[in-house]
Amino acid sequence: MALKYRGVDFLEFDSLLTEDERMVRSTARQFVEDNLIPIIEECNREGRFPRQIVAPMGELGFFGPTIEGYGCAGMNNVEYGLIMQELERGDSGLRSFASVQSGLVMYPIYAFGSDAQKDRWLPAMAKGEKLGCFGLTEPDAGSNPGAMRTRAASTPDGYVLNGEKMWITSGSIADVAVVWARSEEHGGKVRGFLVETDRPGFRAEDVHGKWSLRQRHQFPLAAGCKDSEGKSAARHRGPEERADVPEPGALWHCLGRHRRGHGLLRLRFAILTLPQAVPRPAHCQPSACATEAGLDDHRDHQGAVAGP
Repeated sequence: MALKYRGVDFLEFDSLLTEDERMVRSTARQFVEDNLIPIIEECNREGRFPRQIVAPMGELGFFGPTIEGYGCAGMNNVEYGLIMQELERGDSGLRSFASVQSGLVMYPIYAFGSDAQKDRWLPAMAKGEKLGCFGLTEPDAGSNPGAMRTRAASTPDGYVLNGEKMWITSGSIADVAVVWARSEEHGGKVRGFLVETDRPGFRAEDVHGKWSLRQRHQFPLAAGCKDSEGKSAARHRGPEERADVPEPGALWHCLGRHRRGHGLLRLRFAILTLPQAVPRPAHCQPSACATEAGLDDHRDHQGAVAGP
């Protein structure tokens, strides 16, 4: 039976959290332990996204959690960050899927979309019934908007987009894409457009041969299609208007990775001697280091110090 993650709090961080914030983290942690940890290794080996846990994530309010209304949880940024931290501890790919769904698709629709776009997409995305992706990165330009080649041309029926994107998380399973393109109507400035992925001209192809994040769907997008309802997601506003919007996710992702690494050290691996190139303090022998780190002085069958 696999050992459950018990958490660490070297900096007494928990004392800064409210009861509600600790409850949100506990819920996310339990979800990861019960639903993600048992299957993620197999998913990674098979290159398969665990689609079966998307609906339960929606039921717990993990999608668009900071949005008010539209079936979203209305959490604060700390609670959102704690959810992302726990998902990241379980798997980077799943956390990436959740943060793209929430911060890069639902939030732009909520902040800049029309009422019709909000009513159409946000309730379904909050439940996990509809999924989104964020089309920024390109094969030649990377994630640099200044070198973006994708173009949007205004027509009587809306906009027609032409271009190619790369490494787009959830690209093949998304129902809607927030695609960034240079708009001829706006003097070549970059604008965001909602594009349903079933529109003629939209194509997503698998990226084969990845060595990591194999369970995370990343696809190149080829777009020669019209946007949703002939309106841009940002109502003709540029990405510069998001510069002052707090995005707490990145730091929490890093903390989640750290906790995953600590968990592996504590629960699965023996603490081995340090490399010769790294001097070890005289007082810090393996058993002493384990005690200082809060690990019990258990030993594996080879005699190396191991965590419980």
